[in-house]
Amino acid sequence: MIRKKTMTVDGREVIAMELTVAQIRDLMDQLDKESGSVDVIDLMFAGRIPFDAVKASTGLDAEGLSMFSPSELDQIIKGVEDINPFFANMITRLSKMGEKIIRERTSTPLSAD
Repeated sequence: MIRKKTMTVDGREVIAMELTVAQIRDLMDQLDKESGSVDVIDLMFAGRIPFDAVKASTGLDAEGLSMFSPSELDQIIKGVEDINPFFANMITRLSKMGEKIIRERTSTPLSAD
């Protein structure tokens, strides 16, 4: 059974649905194909569940979600992460792995000279 969480954000009801494994797989494939394009919301909430997942979970489109303030979006993202903990944990792990790879590739060992 798909779980859901109902939130009231700025007087508006937002329902976050648990994503299926198939939906998560499709989202990850989509993110891989669109790796060059990043939404400003993904930049604002780096390391958190992707904006496309928030849209899929809530059924709200980009325009609808963009009408919320950052603090309101934070509430919505937390709700989506709460109802999708396995996906949220996977994103956290992937983000940490990416940060580690970037650090390793950008750090230059000190010369012995």
